[in-house]
Amino acid sequence: MSFDLLTSVRILIPALGLLYASYRDWVEREVDDWVWAFCGAAGGALTAIDLASSWSLSLFLITAFSIVLSAGLAFAFYFFGLYGGADAKAIAVISLSLPIHHPPVRLHPFTGLASLSNGLLLSLILLLGFLLRNLIALARGEKIFEGFEHEKAARKIAAMLLGTRVRDARRKKFWFPLEAERDGRRVFDFKLFELEFEEITRDDCWATPGIPLLIFITAGFLTFVVAGDLLKLILDAILPGTL
Repeated sequence: MSFDLLTSVRILIPALGLLYASYRDWVEREVDDWVWAFCGAAGGALTAIDLASSWSLSLFLITAFSIVLSAGLAFAFYFFGLYGGADAKAIAVISLSLPIHHPPVRLHPFTGLASLSNGLLLSLILLLGFLLRNLIALARGEKIFEGFEHEKAARKIAAMLLGTRVRDARRKKFWFPLEAERDGRRVFDFKLFELEFEEITRDDCWATPGIPLLIFITAGFLTFVVAGDLLKLILDAILPGTL
């Protein structure tokens, strides 16, 4: 796959901004708005230059549609509390900088949407990682469900996918509990869409790390630019020849 100079810069600007923002989100859980303002303004200006240099009404319409659709959905998800403001701003910056892209494998050319769907799919790797870790712990004879014997099997499986039992939980930074105490006994408490970290009050606790979705959005953007749409790859594997 080859890119001209303008396209390469339009990819580089959001990529550098996203990588820096991901680092800040990882260490501080805060991203300064100047990152999004600078990258969005620079990327948007280059997109305008590209439109002016190769003007066509159809290209303008599909570009505008991509920006409005991707940014609109991104901020709608934020409004409904599905993720944080930085995630919505990241999708908006991607949409302004590179609204349309045509990798070898794609369901559509809308970079913002594909970056989000790729990121969500990549985040599922965490679930497999937790499951593997917990299965190894069980194989070693560790009593990871001690105190939770009353919980149903389905909820135990959910806990194994979403987190792990941590023996020094209060020392973990940016982790939050997957359990609570009700009627004098410990129960699993899954808060999948909580944006605020709840303080862990005991060392021996089922917990999960707050991995910023922004990291996966960044990986999703880079994956779409280089390889394409992961959802398309999955659908092709499940339903070959239908898309």
